[in-house]
Order: sequence, then C-alpha cells, then structure tokens
Amino acid sequence: MTQRIPVTRDGKRGSDILVIDSNDVLKIEIIRDHRYLVHTKDNQYYLDLTLDSIEEWLYEDGFRLLDSSNIVNMNQVQDYDARNGTVYFGDPLRKKTKTASAARIHKEHIETVIDMLRSAQAERTKEEYKPYIPQPYETEIIIPQEEDDKFSRSYATIRAMNARRKAEEKIKHMAYHDALTNLPNRLLFHDRMLHAFNRARENGTQTAVIFFDLDRFKVINDTLGHHIGDRLLRDVAGKIKTYVREEDIVARYSGDEFLILMHDIKHIDQVTQFVKGIPKVLRDPFIYEEQELFVTASIGITLFPDDGTDADTLIKNADIAMYRAKEKGGNTFQLYHPEMNMRSLHWLNLETHLRKAVEKEEFSVYYQPLVDLGTGKIFGMESLLRWNHPEWGMVSPGEFIPLAEETGLIVPLGNWVLKQACKQTYEWSQMGFPKLCVSVNISMNQFHQPNFVQLIQDTLRETKLHPNQLCLEITESVAMKNVSYIMETMENLKQLGVQISIDDFGTGYSSLSYLKKFRVHTLKIDQSFIRDITVDEDSAAIVTALIAMSRKLKIKSLAEGVETQEQLRFLKEQGCDEIQGYIFSTPLAPEHFEELVKNNKLLEIY
Repeated sequence: MTQRIPVTRDGKRGSDILVIDSNDVLKIEIIRDHRYLVHTKDNQYYLDLTLDSIEEWLYEDGFRLLDSSNIVNMNQVQDYDARNGTVYFGDPLRKKTKTASAARIHKEHIETVIDMLRSAQAERTKEEYKPYIPQPYETEIIIPQEEDDKFSRSYATIRAMNARRKAEEKIKHMAYHDALTNLPNRLLFHDRMLHAFNRARENGTQTAVIFFDLDRFKVINDTLGHHIGDRLLRDVAGKIKTYVREEDIVARYSGDEFLILMHDIKHIDQVTQFVKGIPKVLRDPFIYEEQELFVTASIGITLFPDDGTDADTLIKNADIAMYRAKEKGGNTFQLYHPEMNMRSLHWLNLETHLRKAVEKEEFSVYYQPLVDLGTGKIFGMESLLRWNHPEWGMVSPGEFIPLAEETGLIVPLGNWVLKQACKQTYEWSQMGFPKLCVSVNISMNQFHQPNFVQLIQDTLRETKLHPNQLCLEITESVAMKNVSYIMETMENLKQLGVQISIDDFGTGYSSLSYLKKFRVHTLKIDQSFIRDITVDEDSAAIVTALIAMSRKLKIKSLAEGVETQEQLRFLKEQGCDEIQGYIFSTPLAPEHFEELVKNNKLLEIY
C-alpha cells in the first residue's frame, strides 16, 4: 500500500493541506532545513520534514537518497547520465522530461541504488500468482564505503529494509509452502483454485483438480523408516513438478497426497492424457540405501464447474474418485461420478454400525485349516474375524478390517479375537482333539500396545492354553516397524514359548538379513505369488527361492491361498512344508471346523 503525503501549494503556515499519492512523486529536493519541494510530473508542492525521516518513511515506495539534496522515487527513473550527473524521469531526448541533478562524485552510490532498483523491479514483475516464491539466488549488491560517511544512514536504512523484506518473504513462503517438498500447500492451492475458476468463467473453459496418492506408501514408511519415506516424497514431488505444464500447479495436500491444478481445459481428454503419463514419470525405481522402490499412484479427477463450483467440493470429490481407483488395485485413475458420494456415505454408515457391532457382540471367529504337505493332516488353524450384521448379513473383512484399523477399533477387536481363539483351542484340546496350533493375526497397533508381551502372558494364563499352541502372525510391514523394538518383543514372546510367523512375505521392502535376525518359526508366502505360480515364471521363481531360503534358515514355509491341484503339485515338488487355501477348506465356523477334524479329513494330491 502506497503512502499518502501531506503537502501545501505555497509552503506557508496556515495554508490548506493537500494529500498526494507517493506514486505520483518524481523527486523531493531540499530548499532549506526541514523544507522540501515535492515534484510530480505536472506540479510541485512543499513539505516540512527531515530528509532522513522522509527516506525511511517512503522507503517501501521506492524512494532513495541520491545525494545530500535529493530523494528520488526510483520507480520513476528512466535513465541516468553518469558523466553529467543527471537522473531522467522519462525519455532523455524529450525537452520536457523532468530531471534530478546529482554530483558526479556520487556516481558509484547512484549506480548502486539503480542496481537495487532493477533487482527489485525484476522481483515485482514476477507472475502475480507466484507472490511468495523467493529467489533461489539473489544478487548481492556491494554498497560503497563513502569516506565522509554521508550516506551511512541511508545505507543502514537500505540494509534494515532489505533484511525485513527478506524475513517477511521467508515467513510468507513458510506459510504457503510445504516444508518437506517446497511445493505450495493447501492454503496457496485453494487461493490458486479461485483464480483458476475466474479464468475458466472468463474463457469458457474448465479447470481440472487431480488428487494424487502414492500406493502402499505406508508399507515403505513402516518397512524402511520415515527418513526414506520423506526422501521419496521429495523426489516424487520433484518429478511431478517437472512433468506438469508451466501454467499448472502441483501442491502437497498432506502425507503422501498431492494435488494438481490444470488450467484451460477444453475437453476431458486433455486431462486423461496427462494423467496417463504419470506412471511413465514414476516408472524408474527410486533407489535409497541400495533398496529399489517401485512406486505407483492412485488418481482421482474432478472438473470445474461440472463436479463442483467451490474448492472444497472439488477436492473432496477428487479424493472420493482417488479412493475408488485405490479400491480397484491402485496404479490407475478414476473420473468422479456423483454415485461415488453414495459410497462415501456408506463408509460413514459402516463406521457407525462397526462401533455398535462391538457393543452388540455381532462378531465371531472362524477358523481356516492349516495343512502339513508331508502328511496331508490338519496341524492347526488360522483364526479369522467375521461380522454378521443383523440386516446386511456377513460383511466382507476386506471392507470392515481397513475401517477398524483406521478408527483404532482393531486393537480391542484384535485382543478379543486373541482371547476367543486361545479359549476355543484349549476347549478342543480338552475334547481330545489332536494338539492344534492356532494362528492369530496381530495388527501393528496391537503389537505396539504397552505391555503387549504381558497381554499375551495373561491371555494364555486365563484361557489355560499352552504357549506352543499359539502362533502370532505379524505382517512383513509390522516386522520392519521399529526393528529393535520388534526383535526385543519377539525374543520375549519366544521365551514364553509362543511361535511367530511372518505373514504376506514378499509384499514389503524388508531386507532378507532381518529374516535371519528375527528367527521366526514360519514364513507365510503371500497368495499374490501363489496365484500365478503355474502361469508366470517370475512368480514361480520367487516362490521357489522363498521356499529354498526358508529351508536353509530352518524356517517352515507356508503357502497361502492355494486353490488348484496344479499349484499344490508345484509347491509339493519345491519342498513347501505347509499350505492353507480353498483347495482344502474355506474358513469355517467353530462347529464346522470340529466336524472336519473329527472326520480326520486329509489333503489329497492327484
């Protein structure tokens, strides 16, 4: 905001005071002590102030002390004749152009101030929509040392004001940019969206909002640590920033979520073609500490004004579309459709019913047999949580388990499953069943409970189950979260006599050296590898290697999700120890599992 300067026309006491805008002033020159003549393009006025006060007061408006007689509005300077000591406020060739004279001995000072002016003008001419991005390199102006120190106060003012300006720019930058990636944050993105909407209305075009989320980023964070996750986010941000068009904006929304704003969209194909290029941008692996990371993204797209006319609605709908892409397996994009809002409402409704289900005891534990490939006999079972809703019927675990983890309900639910599974296994032992080992899935939040080992010990004591009949299953990502703590906890559990298995092995980013350190009892090979072992050479090679590695480490290998005789024969030939899957049995209610054991069902391999 420019300053308003109080002046008079004749400089006499009692004269009417006029107020002029500092932008209209060309120069202020001294007449005598505390009396100054203020020049505009067409007029001149009188001002009563001290010279030093004037410069400090009008510094932000571009006024600088040229010599002991002149303060000049540097924004109005067009040229400088160093030989004649003349500053021009317009075309030097025009006779009517106003000038300011400065002694030639102040040439170096004047050139320094003009250099400062040019530097400031370069910053002011930046695009309006990038007001808070500081210059990565700023020219250092060398201020001359005058022997008579005549301009020392002026230079002190310049230094102070420059320091204040830089500090203000830094604060503004921090307020509107993400500290990790240096991308615009959601505040600046919202502001840019409003500008884009106005531009779209004026041009009759559309604006695209793209919600971009990295797939399985949590696994990377949990497995390799947040320092690697942060490096990955910075590098992904850099790649996406170089991919977007110059006029478009990419911002970090939160966590591993990014937003992209595309201007001047005339057809949706412009957006889809852009989005289809993102997998190519992320195609090459990111390498950290000799670990290769292959990254994909789930993407949601909304268009202004079709999918919303305000920033919050468009971002929300793009987020909904992104989650639909993630539900389809990730590494794809989805355009927003209004029906997707119904699914979001369903999730809110599901959470409400999930909380009530805990109170109403709508949950039960099912058991899927674990089979020894050598004997074909059942040696244990995996306990699996099931929700039988009174109106909806059986709710898919794939739907309510992620919700339970997100809401924190997984801890009480998991502890309940643990107790029920131990209790049921002991009851079967008392019924004369063969000695069975029950596997219980332990979530990350459960494992990191205070006194988790004590919880296991108390549960075993209360249910009277022998410790070696309990196997705790933790996923690979859980095992790699805070490795020192995990190793210590595992060691304490093994001292109790409890078995440990690593679930979903091969889906994370763990180092094989950790598998040796953990010394688990069983390695469960993820069903995503088992599914294709008879048709995909890579899957077959991975499973073969995992089985051989387990044997070398004296760890049992268990294949999950076995469904066909072809898969079964392959695993048998490779020396896999144990299997579970639909080829033998689906997860069963306790009474049906009892029948299976009573009938001594054996696995058949044709």
